Amino acid sequence: MNWNFEVTAAAQERLLSRILLALDQQRVFIHSFAGEIDETEARVAFKVSSEQDKAYRIRALLCRLEPVKSVIVTRIG
Repeated sequence: MNWNFEVTAAAQERLLSRILLALDQQRVFIHSFAGEIDETEARVAFKVSSEQDKAYRIRALLCRLEPVKSVIVTRIG
């Protein structure tokens, strides 16, 4: 299954690397990854292939990151 993630967070150093680390720990295939950080807010979008339980685990891991405000996950296809 393919999943689309949209993460909104407060701007913080190493936020993108912390998100990538969570994905690496779950050993999912990343189709795309894009991030935009301005002075106060970060927006990150990525698509991965994984089973449903891993997608929800990734969401839980991302929600635990201190600067994360919201994580939206949608199944693709």
